Amino acid sequence: MAARYLLLDANVTAAYYLPRSSSSKRVRERIELLLNSVRSGKTQFFLYIPNFCIAEVFGVFAKQAFGRWNPHVKKAGTIDKRVYNSLVQQFAADIHNARFFYHYELSRYHILGIDLIAPVDHYYQITRGTKRRHVPMGTFDQLIISMGIHLAHIHGNTNVAIVSADDRLTDILEKCKAGIPAKTIKKLRLDVAEEVSGKPFTPDIFPMSLNLKNASSAQLVKVVDFHPKLSHFWG
Repeated sequence: MAARYLLLDANVTAAYYLPRSSSSKRVRERIELLLNSVRSGKTQFFLYIPNFCIAEVFGVFAKQAFGRWNPHVKKAGTIDKRVYNSLVQQFAADIHNARFFYHYELSRYHILGIDLIAPVDHYYQITRGTKRRHVPMGTFDQLIISMGIHLAHIHGNTNVAIVSADDRLTDILEKCKAGIPAKTIKKLRLDVAEEVSGKPFTPDIFPMSLNLKNASSAQLVKVVDFHPKLSHFWG
C-alpha cells in the first residue's frame, strides 16, 4: 500500500520551486512530477512540511539571490531579484492556511523522539562502495525522522513517507526499519528512550522513506505508486 501522507524535506521542496538548487536531475524531475500531480488533483497526497524546513526553503531562495560569493551559487550566478520575489510570494501562498502544504509545527513529542534517532545516527557508520565515511545528521534531520515517527503513530506507518534527497537521513531511517539487534538497543540506551518517548523501539514505529535522488523504480511504486514508465499520468 502506497503512502498517502508525505513529509517533505527542505531539499526537495526548494528544488520544486527553484530546480537549480538541486544538483540532481532525478530530484528536479521527480519532485516536479510528484507535486504537480497533487496540485492538479491527479493524486491525493497530503503534504506536510516541518516549520523549520519552511525557514530553510526561504533561506535557499535568499542564498541563490544574494549569495554571490557562495560556492553553491558562484558558478551559475545569482538569480534575478524579480525571480526571487516571485519564488517567495509563491511559496508563501502555498503554505498560507495549508493551501498546498500543511505547516507541521515542532512539538514536545518530536523533541522526545530524538532519543530514538540520535544514538542510532551516531553509532552506525554507513558506507557505500567507495567506503566514504558519512558524517552524522544534523539535529534538523533527526527531527524530521522524529516528526515522521509521530505521523506514523497518527496515520499508520505504511501510510506515511518522508521524502528527501539526503542519503544519511534515508539510510538511517531504513536502518531503523530493518531492525536493530536487541543487544545494540540496550547498548545505545534505546530501552531508556522507549520510556522517555512512550514508544517501543521497533521497525513498526518508523514511516517509509523515499530518496528522490537514488530511489529505484520499485521503490517509487511501493512508496508513492509512481510508475516511471507512466510518468505522463502524473504530468
